[in-house]
Amino acid sequence: MEILTSDLEQQLFENLKLCHDNIVVISPFLSLNIAEKLVNIIKNNQIDCTIITRFERKAFIEKASSLDALKLLLQNEIKVLALKDLHSKAYIIDSKKCFVGSANFTNKGLNKNHELLLYFDKKDDVDKVIFYANELIKKIEQSGNWQITMDQIHMEQDILLRYQNNQRDNEKINYTWGSELKSENVIDEDLIVLSVPAGSTIHLIEEYLIHAHPISKGYNYSPTGYITFRKANGGVMEKIFSINKTFPLEMNQWRSEIKKMEISETLKENLINYIVNRYRDFEFDKAPKYKFYILSLLCDLPNNPYPPSNNAGGWLYTMKDLRESHGYVYTSKQMKKLKAQGEIE
Repeated sequence: MEILTSDLEQQLFENLKLCHDNIVVISPFLSLNIAEKLVNIIKNNQIDCTIITRFERKAFIEKASSLDALKLLLQNEIKVLALKDLHSKAYIIDSKKCFVGSANFTNKGLNKNHELLLYFDKKDDVDKVIFYANELIKKIEQSGNWQITMDQIHMEQDILLRYQNNQRDNEKINYTWGSELKSENVIDEDLIVLSVPAGSTIHLIEEYLIHAHPISKGYNYSPTGYITFRKANGGVMEKIFSINKTFPLEMNQWRSEIKKMEISETLKENLINYIVNRYRDFEFDKAPKYKFYILSLLCDLPNNPYPPSNNAGGWLYTMKDLRESHGYVYTSKQMKKLKAQGEIE
């Protein structure tokens, strides 16, 4: 590892110019002159590039970030994903070396502000940053279609022009657009988690982060933002997932319906793989329509809680009880009853 505190642009771009295959840029803010230099490298070497940044109106107005930079990147077929509250900065080159630190991909960040970048070129260190970046991209794409488009940029430019012409027109100045990923570090213990039996489909749920059940009597689960799955033979629960999106799907024409959806290609591929693999062992034959859940992993349950009896149906637990219980875990309804009877505090 090497600590860099000066000539950041020079040292970063010396390495970017040596790139052969791929670049990942994670930076809340972008400036046009820095984006131009990146585009020249990409065009000259036919490099695959993905950028994660914010799409934040206030930043555009205050010139902390540049719509023109985004426009240039899109004109050169660079994939740009929007993430709200992004603060991390990382630059990965050919999956072999990377820079991580405080400096945005801007002229100020790389040349004027007091910033630092840490340079890594050892595989074990670089692999950790690559894992972080890949997980971030995966979560953004699974949470919806957050790839910035030229239409969005044109619309935003029109709004900014109106604002500049009449600054009293305070038209949603704090508007921000992008994937909104919840922090995994702070979890409200009082949140309600739906628990459902998964049986032979649990490996598909964990692989593709997709769940589905029939839209029929017996599956009218209480709406929550979180879900866990009970394994067969005991009902052990190992993970809690955030529910990012739900939608119905007609199973007799599921391919055409998925094709029309405004979701990322990654998510479409996961849906197709989930359905195809589930058909091999577990038919979609209980109802014409199924409700699909798009998930992201929230946390593991290291104590592997399980119910006193693993019956069918959807049960509700508090986040606290699932995370803290050793062995048996009681539903929120059972816990209230036990407390009322004085059996637990």
